[in-house]
Amino acid sequence: MKLKRKSGHIKPFIGRSDILIKTNVPVGSDPRGWYLKNPSSVAPPCISCSEFVPDAMIGHLMRNKKDSALGVKFQSHRTPPDEITNMEGALHTFVTPIMLAYLHGDYVYRGGHGMTKFASVDNMQQARAVIVSAQIQLDFEGPDVLLALAALNEDPLSGSSLPEGFVLPDVGVKQIGTKRANYDASLRRHMVQHLIREARLPSIREARLAATSTVGILEKFIWDTFIHMGPIVSNYVQLQRGSVISLELLFNTTVHQLRNELSALEALCPQGYVYTSDPPSIFAIEIGAEILNRLQFAALKYLAAENTFSNMRAFAFNNYADPGAINLLKAALSKQPHILVVPKSSFFNGPRSTYATLPGTEGALLVIHNNSDAFGQNIETEWESGSMDGAIGANSSAAASLKRDRPELISNLM
Repeated sequence: MKLKRKSGHIKPFIGRSDILIKTNVPVGSDPRGWYLKNPSSVAPPCISCSEFVPDAMIGHLMRNKKDSALGVKFQSHRTPPDEITNMEGALHTFVTPIMLAYLHGDYVYRGGHGMTKFASVDNMQQARAVIVSAQIQLDFEGPDVLLALAALNEDPLSGSSLPEGFVLPDVGVKQIGTKRANYDASLRRHMVQHLIREARLPSIREARLAATSTVGILEKFIWDTFIHMGPIVSNYVQLQRGSVISLELLFNTTVHQLRNELSALEALCPQGYVYTSDPPSIFAIEIGAEILNRLQFAALKYLAAENTFSNMRAFAFNNYADPGAINLLKAALSKQPHILVVPKSSFFNGPRSTYATLPGTEGALLVIHNNSDAFGQNIETEWESGSMDGAIGANSSAAASLKRDRPELISNLM
């Protein structure tokens, strides 16, 4: 699958992450609050989407999140009512906002989420220009989002695209259980149509369960010299919690997600970028972080076979809980020898764990992820110590770029 080309009106990002810049945020001011009051000081995001996401869905997903969603997905009959259903949340996996942001510290985890703040200059706060990718995490925090999409049921499911004139249902309709279930089923059929080669999920009784573990299948795919899609397409795997899932659907979901993100980064960063990845264990409850990591590496290998990531200077993975990850990443990127593959800690070895470049990455932009789901605008509302989303949101301009009522929020579509 080829990376997408940049739309003509989308301008490359200007900046570098290896120096600090003086901002207009006074000492003592709350960075997030200041930028939210001055949203014109930062640009809206570039939004990179898969081709099968309906246009009407993009604005809906970007504008209609609830203020906060900590551990919950769609909840009916709330005040105000939830607007994003669980399958809409799954579809948000294929809509990735990416923005140039000003980060007023470097993220650090020392028994909790936090920031190493930068010194001020002339009574003004300093910041680091970075790229914040608000990529939606593969959401296995519970059984209602990606597990509901990928799991086999007693009956087979045939894929079917949404009609050309697709219209979003009214928010009131979504509060009615049967109508919401029918609507979510139509979104699921739409995704199956575009993510499964045969556009069909079999019943549990029909499915051929893999003889080896999911981790084993994915690691063999990553280590093999050539791309062998057979084991991924033809096998269904049973999770420890009992669900039987389509590995093909999850693999293609990850390919689309990574393709959308890397297409944007390649187009927006001619000066180069340092890609960092922090696997969020909270979203892996139903499937396991080890599987999600290997899905990412397998998708990376698949894309690297057909594309050159010309502007990626390094891929830095936080391997604290997955010691084998770096060797797998090196295998996945073996066709891209210009990319430095290292633990994320290699880049955060400056004073008090601040960002420091490695040879070959000077002048590049640092790419960080706020690790959010599709349902809440936590980057705007969550406290600093609550999560990575909260720490980045409270100490950067990212929430202002993503402000839900921003008129030009979805003006830069890729």
